[in-house]
Parts: sequence; structure tokens; C-alpha cells
Amino acid sequence: MSTVDPQQARREREARHRRTPLALAMTVLGGLLVTAAGAVGGAAIGQFVLVFRMMNLNSVFSDSPDPDTVPWAAPVAVVGTLAAAAVYTRWNHRWSGRTTDVAGIGVLPLWLVGAAAFLWWTTQTQWPAPDRVGTAVDPTFGHDEAWSAGDWVWYATVWWVPALVTLLAVLACTAGGVTRLGRGSRRARLTDVLQQGQRTTGEVTAVSGATTPDASRTLLRWTFTFVDLQGVRRWVERTEGFAHGEGPVLGHVVTVLYDPARPGDRKRIFAATGKGQDPEEFLRPGTT
Repeated sequence: MSTVDPQQARREREARHRRTPLALAMTVLGGLLVTAAGAVGGAAIGQFVLVFRMMNLNSVFSDSPDPDTVPWAAPVAVVGTLAAAAVYTRWNHRWSGRTTDVAGIGVLPLWLVGAAAFLWWTTQTQWPAPDRVGTAVDPTFGHDEAWSAGDWVWYATVWWVPALVTLLAVLACTAGGVTRLGRGSRRARLTDVLQQGQRTTGEVTAVSGATTPDASRTLLRWTFTFVDLQGVRRWVERTEGFAHGEGPVLGHVVTVLYDPARPGDRKRIFAATGKGQDPEEFLRPGTT
């Protein structure tokens, strides 16, 4: 039992880290760890591809040694990625004060940048060359075989595998940029409505389920209603992600923020399941 609201205590604790040098330093460190985890992931991918590349390009009787492998690369990449992503997102949220998204580059683009960089390095400097380009040399029985079209594809993995991961990194960065522009637009609208809008109470009239402690956020389809200054009752239906314990409950009161000059503009209507003291309470994944 406690005499202090745990959610309020958590918000105050997180607020103490906002825009502090420690939070910024930990965010940068977390980003570097995510990139390093991506590099280890790139090593695991490169080793997997290299083994099959040499199996297809060289004869089974080849005198060339088998490629060196690092069996710990894959498990370390998985565990390291999870740990680094947790550090990065947690301290990023603490530094920015946001809870629904990260400030700056996301986890996936950072990971892909690390993986692409390592793959370019290892494919161009560490991968062994086949015994003879275009031919699988058989030193034992002399039955040399010309490469098939598929073998040439395997030969070209030295270029197209890192290029593919690089393309994914570019696409992830581009998608992240577009997403950040959308989030920035939503935050700008919220700031405007907070300054010039009207705050009132509403009621939850429908909800598709409840949040779960097994997930960081649960996607719920819900509907709330409120009455504007003209006495018109309006219903708003949304699908949004809620943290455990913060989801809407049928019949419960919510805090509604809207633009009285444009009460029908759903993009300028925001709702918080709590008291709405923090602007972040009005923003969730899925908020339009």
C-alpha cells in the first residue's frame, strides 16, 4: 500500500530527466549500442550467406578451407538488439518527455545502418574468393563444372546482399522521416488547440477490449462522445494504442480537447483517458 499515486510519481520521476545531459548521453549511448547490435546482426547474416555461397561455387572436393564462422553472432545479435533497443527507447523517452514515439532516428534504421556497414566491410575485405571464377574446380577427379545461372547469383552476393540491406536502411530512414513529419503535424495541432481550444468532459460509449500487461501497448478501437459549446453532441471513433492501465473503459469519463471554431474537425479533437494534465496524455499511436 502507498499514499502516493504511483503513476503520478512515475511522471514526476521521468520529468526530472527531461532535457538533461545525462538523458541525452544515455540516448546517444543507446543509439550506438543499437548500431553495434546491427553490426553483429550483419555478421550473422554474412556468415550464413557465405557458407552457402562457397558450397555452391566450389566443388565438394575443393582443397580450400571452409569459411570461418562465429556461432555466437546470431544469439548475441538477438539479445544485444533487445537490450540496446530498451536502453535507447527508455532514455530517449526520458530526454524528450514523449511516451508514444522516439525523438530522432528510430531503432530499426539504426540497426540496419549498422548491419549494412558491417556487411559492406566483410563482403569486400573478408570473404574468400572462389577457387576459380566461373568454374567449380575438382582437384581430385578432374571433373570441373561450369557455373550455372544460380551459381552466378550466389557469386554476386558479395554486392547485392549488402546493397539490399543498404536499400532497406534507406527506406526505413525515409519512412521514419515521413512518420516524424506526421507526428510533428499532430503535435503542432495539439499545441494550437491547447492554447486556443476548449476543454470538456466526454464519455466512453464503446471499446473493443482491454489493455494487457503482456504488451507495451494494446491496440483498441473505441468511441467517445462529448457536447460542444453549441450544444451539439458529437461521437468520435478511433483505433489507438494504449499502455496497460491507461485504456478507455466503457462508461468512464474522458477529458476532451477540441477547437470550438471547428468542432467537427476530428483532426483537432483530442481525448485523454486521464485528467489531461500532461499534453502527452492526448497523443497515442494511431492518433490522427
